[in-house]
Parts: sequence; structure tokens; C-alpha cells
Amino acid sequence: MTDALGFLVNKFANKRLSRLLLPLMSALLLQLSACGGNDMASDQDLCAPFDGLTPICGFQSPEDLALLPDGKGILVSEYGHMGENEGKLSILHLADHSRTELYSSQSSNDLRGNNAIWGDTSCTEPEYFSPHGIDLSQRPGGRWQLLVVNHGGREAIEMFELLKNDSAEWQLIWRGCVEARDDSSFNDVAALDNGFVTTRMMSRDGGMLGMLDYFLGRDTGFLWQWDLQSGLTPVANTEGVMPNGVVADKNINRVFINIYGEDKLRILDLASKEIVHEIDIRSADNTNWDTLNPGKLLVATHDFNFLDMAGCLSDGSGNCPAEFDIVEIDANDFSKKLLFRADGKFYGAGTAALRVGETLYIGSFTGERILLAPVGYGVE
Repeated sequence: MTDALGFLVNKFANKRLSRLLLPLMSALLLQLSACGGNDMASDQDLCAPFDGLTPICGFQSPEDLALLPDGKGILVSEYGHMGENEGKLSILHLADHSRTELYSSQSSNDLRGNNAIWGDTSCTEPEYFSPHGIDLSQRPGGRWQLLVVNHGGREAIEMFELLKNDSAEWQLIWRGCVEARDDSSFNDVAALDNGFVTTRMMSRDGGMLGMLDYFLGRDTGFLWQWDLQSGLTPVANTEGVMPNGVVADKNINRVFINIYGEDKLRILDLASKEIVHEIDIRSADNTNWDTLNPGKLLVATHDFNFLDMAGCLSDGSGNCPAEFDIVEIDANDFSKKLLFRADGKFYGAGTAALRVGETLYIGSFTGERILLAPVGYGVE
């Protein structure tokens, strides 16, 4: 551990800054070394049901989820561990909980490599693919579009068309992309009728300095807005500490931004760029619309500090034993309701949730499982 700490300190040329960061990095390394296990018995089968919870194994860090248009399956963003590994997009079929891979950098289809028709015309299909946040919506003409944050090889929003093939099976065709114009590290994306918005969580090159900003409560990011005419432009009044998930209500031109490091969900009017409201909510990760209850949001929130998160980021394979909640928020009156609570021992660090009937499907940025849980689980 001492050697590793010395290596990190030597990364900083400013000795005064290194002395300031030394306690922080010491604490971080302790967390990294301790995060490998959890409080479950060592013989617990993490792929078997436990205490009313049902895991589905076979996924790689299923960080974000989106319900298919026919309601028969869930699109899964299989995270590539912060771009260090290849990732993929897949479907979880609700009928039998089987998995079908839809897209990776190794995918082959007749249209691969064709010119972009959406996004920036100069974009080409990615050679390396590591997906993060996703958003499925219909374009004004009715075609289904899946927007995907990609950390693989480049920082970009990839644009796919979701459609049925000749066998009436869902497929994804790459249609274009928008690359970051600076050192932004994107996190999530939400479609607008004429483009999209995406959260700049922090600088890709921020490293420990970014963590220091987090601890000191200094802004690390903001919201980008993209359209074909203006390209990427920063959105006023969206600056904050670790902006994370984002969704849009295109009917009223509002966006809902999770400011992870400030325990806030910020609602912004995109036309006026005025803050409509802020909701106190701890460490909010991803948000999805509740397809069964229009006007309701499902927000995954964490009850652990950034050092815990950093420790679990060091290994994307096992369970991250971090407590989390799924909270329902009314997008009109901003009221909150707790739908699920987990202590993290069997399944932790949930990042996204979808409601199918009275069951929550929950993904995580780590591990190989999607969790099925009854609505109300863990709620007193």
C-alpha cells in the first residue's frame, strides 16, 4: 500500500498539493483494499434468490436500463468499467429472463461503417465501445432512437436506431454520434426533440483533483445541450458537484438533473434556463420515468460516501456492499415516496430502476446481476 501511495503522490508535481492530498489518498487506498468483500456468508450464492430478492446473472455491470417499446424486454447498458473494458448493449427478455446481445464493437451488420445520418456528419462508428447512461425515445418522425454515453476510445454520445428485423426481433443500427469537444467525462443523456442534453460529471483528466473538488464542494461539471445548428453548448444554471443522471420532459421543456455531490435533484426550464425547483435527495444516480405511472420518476440513491464508491470502482466484478434506495418522485408536485431500500449486503450500489407491474428491475455499475425486487421491499 505504501508503494501505491507513493506512486499516486508522485503524480502531483506540486509538493504542497501532494501534502494536502496525502491523507485523502491514504483513506482512499484503505477503502480500495477493504471493498472486495461484503457481510454475506462466503458460501452465499449471489445468483440464487435470497430473502425475497431474485438476481439474474450473466450481465456485465448493468448500469442503466430502458423498457422496450413493446414492454416485453429491457434494454441493458453493460458498462465497460469506466472505459477500461469493452461493454455491450443487450436485452433482458421479461418472459424467461434470458439475455440477447444487441451491440458491441465486435457486432457485424450490413450497415456497419456507413456514413452517419444523425448527430455530427463527420462521426464514424466506434471501434471501441464502453456504454454508460442510455435513453430510449421516439424522434419527431416516429423512429425509435437509443442514445448511449460511450467511454470507449473516445468520449461520445452514440446514436442508434432501434427497429425490428425481418424475423421481428429487435436490433440496433448505429446512426451517428456527437463527440466531446473538451475533456468532459459524460455520465448520462436525455433526448430532446431537436437533439439531447448530457451531463458532464467531471473532467476525464481530473483524477485525484476531481475528488478533491468533490470533498471541497467545488463544481466539477454541468449540462451540455446539443443540436445540429449550435453543436454542444453549456446550459446555464446547471453547474454542480458531480452531475449524474438526467431525464427530460419534452412536453414542458424541463430537465431533471441529479447533482450527486450536493444531494440535490435540480429541475430546470430549458427555454428560460431558470431553476424551477430543487429537491433534497441523497446522492442520486440515474433516473427513469415510471412507465406505469405517468409523471412519476424512479430515482436510485446511494447512502455511502465517495470513498466507498471509489473502492467499488476498483473492481467491477463482485457485489459492492453499499446501501441504496429507489425513490419515486412526482414530477409535478415534487413529492417523494420510498419504494425500495437495500442494505447492500446481498445486492448493493443500485444505479437504475424500472417498474414492471409490482416488480422493480434494478441495475448496478458493478457485478454481473440485475435484481428483481417487489415494490415496497425494505420499506418500514
